[in-house]
Amino acid sequence: MNYIKAKKIVQSTNTGQHWFNLDYNMNIYRGCDQGCIYCDSRSCCYQITNFDEIKVKEAADIMIDQELSFKRKKGIIGLGGMNDPYNRFEKDLEYTKNALKSINKHQFGVHVITKNTLVLRDIELFKEINKHSVVNVGITITTAADSLQKTIERNVSSSSERFA
Repeated sequence: MNYIKAKKIVQSTNTGQHWFNLDYNMNIYRGCDQGCIYCDSRSCCYQITNFDEIKVKEAADIMIDQELSFKRKKGIIGLGGMNDPYNRFEKDLEYTKNALKSINKHQFGVHVITKNTLVLRDIELFKEINKHSVVNVGITITTAADSLQKTIERNVSSSSERFA
């Protein structure tokens, strides 16, 4: 894992395509080591070299809080579009958890996509955000068979854990 500098973390989705009805996108991490064989984010068009190496945006928690404080338009912020916000480093770093605290503080909604049961750690934060805004947590399950799942998604929570 390496740290990288970022100019901005919370990006507007003013592209005319409103995937999942999101107003903003947020990627705290860059790259992903989950090894999913069907991953679109590995595509050359995104120009991410060495996609298997996770890079963390320096001072992400501070930047996110500042950026959200200046947003005039409240809306839904998407996490997990380019990588899993609950990757193996999140357990110790808690950048996603801190981002959720800022999202709650500034009264935004959230849409999270993950393959990891670590998302359960933040259930109380999701409940707090849901008091004022939309909360949508999507858990991707590609197959019911744990043995097949380990072949196509090598570094994520098992399918049986996700079903539970």
